[in-house]
Amino acid sequence: MPPLTSPRPTPAQRLELIEQAAIRLFAERGFAATTVDDVAKAAGLTKPMLYRHFESKQELAVALMIRARADLIEAPLARFQPGMAEPQAQVPAMVDAWFEHIERHPHAARLLFTPITGDPEVERVQTELHALQTATQVALLRELAPDLDEVETQALATVMRASLAAIALWWLERPTVPREVPVRALMRSFKGIFTALGESPVTHVENRSVDQPRTEIHKKES
Repeated sequence: MPPLTSPRPTPAQRLELIEQAAIRLFAERGFAATTVDDVAKAAGLTKPMLYRHFESKQELAVALMIRARADLIEAPLARFQPGMAEPQAQVPAMVDAWFEHIERHPHAARLLFTPITGDPEVERVQTELHALQTATQVALLRELAPDLDEVETQALATVMRASLAAIALWWLERPTVPREVPVRALMRSFKGIFTALGESPVTHVENRSVDQPRTEIHKKES
């Protein structure tokens, strides 16, 4: 009787293995310190198999960052309903949704927010994605404060994007801190902005024990 062998992964399964391994290694070691050999080994595949899907480490990182940004921005926008009488009241739920997504996809968040150096093309793409995130904040501010002039809108949007990224990275370094804490901290920051604009968002978030750690399932990358 011939020995039993594991079935070879399908192309779709190979792609998933590569992406999961790469996003974890890029997040943990950094883009520059991770090699194609590292990714292939972590995925349980050979380098030729990896190259069937991506021509280079650069292409792989760019694809992962673009998808990470699209998925992250979709989480809070799914909670937003344009045209509501009090759009600022939606901000707490949107912020919570944003952090919930980070809680579930920590490696993607690290890849997106941690500055990448050593590869001009990857650096350029990351900078462009940050600019797109700022543009999303601009669009939100136009809904919340339509009378604000364009220059100040751009400035405040930059502050909001930087705050989101900084608090996200701070939180990822503290796995025992529950989601309520960064949500509350960011809402305090945003409250100052909206109060200055004459719009004070509701600051209620779901209460959870400060000592309650995040669960492993929330930390698992999909």
